Amino acid sequence: MSNEADEFFEGKRPWSKIKDHVLISYLYPYIAKIMRKGQPLLLIDAFAGPGVFDDGAAGSPLIMCQAAEKYAKGNYKAIFVNKDMAYHQKLGSILRKANFDGAATSVLGNSQDLLRIVGQSLRSQSVFLYLDPFGLKDCEFSTLMPFLDRNANYSTEIIINLCAPILHRLAARDALAKGTANPQQIQGWHDVLTRTLGGDYWQEALLTDNGMTPKQREQLVVEGYKKMLSKTGYLPFTGSCPVQATRDGRTKYYIIFASGHPDAMRLMNDGMCKAFNEYMNHQETEGTLFSDYAWSDWHDPTKLVDLVISYVNRYQGLSRSTLWLKIINDNFMRYTESEYKKAVKEAYEQKRILSSTLIGTPQRKTKSLNDDCILIPNF
Repeated sequence: MSNEADEFFEGKRPWSKIKDHVLISYLYPYIAKIMRKGQPLLLIDAFAGPGVFDDGAAGSPLIMCQAAEKYAKGNYKAIFVNKDMAYHQKLGSILRKANFDGAATSVLGNSQDLLRIVGQSLRSQSVFLYLDPFGLKDCEFSTLMPFLDRNANYSTEIIINLCAPILHRLAARDALAKGTANPQQIQGWHDVLTRTLGGDYWQEALLTDNGMTPKQREQLVVEGYKKMLSKTGYLPFTGSCPVQATRDGRTKYYIIFASGHPDAMRLMNDGMCKAFNEYMNHQETEGTLFSDYAWSDWHDPTKLVDLVISYVNRYQGLSRSTLWLKIINDNFMRYTESEYKKAVKEAYEQKRILSSTLIGTPQRKTKSLNDDCILIPNF
């Protein structure tokens, strides 16, 4: 067991609450909706850990089981993988005490081996795959391919936490620039990056002397990784959220998701936006006169009205719901859906946009906008 892993599970880091918030805010509505398909649900946590932190905080296995018990009781299986015996035994004990062991299994083994086996045996299950490795080991892109290229009739959702500092560490750009690098060692590190990220596109971001900041380099890698996840066309909806201690601080992880359903984009946008801003607001106002204010009190969506108008002009004749997908695809995590709907309403009341649905259907009982209303410019 690595010292890094031991330290990780000593107590939940304050910034890791962003990861938990995202996982919780997504799992509950996701499971509630996916069970309507009538297919069995398979939950996989390939780097599960002991289930709880030393301070008693719940880890991802308990979070996943609690959501599944609420909405999929009797119709789900959960697989939690650890390669460390101590974590494996502790997690098994916790699952038994919580009476989750009938549906949940603690597996001792290598995550990549398990993913290969499960990937080959997938049938009609709806799959939720959660990957939160301690670094980049045992998370090669090739093991994800069976989950990225399934029959479109079956659902797969993937959340991956990508460690940002290790991207720079393995790229070793500074060592290469100084000429102090061991060529054989560096090549080994670069091979790890290529296998994990699914290609060598990372080199332009992490090795080129292009004046970008470390965070800009990471973000470019994340964008490339999201494209790889959606390359097969099976999971076209992707997004990411930085996990960091302060708003301007170094990024610890990027939470990356991939889904085949547009509702995931909406859910994740709201979940990630709220999780990130709630944590940052707490960090920035704790112990001050403003600690009782919610993050939304400070969030300024005034530019969103102009953004809505520009998108209505660009994409004429889309429904309010479809236009929102266009906006969050380009502006992920900047605004929530409720802010968007208020902005649409404001633009409509100011007569800066129109709705052909409201204009062309006099028999419609209500004149209020809804997700199906078609939005058009008012030139």
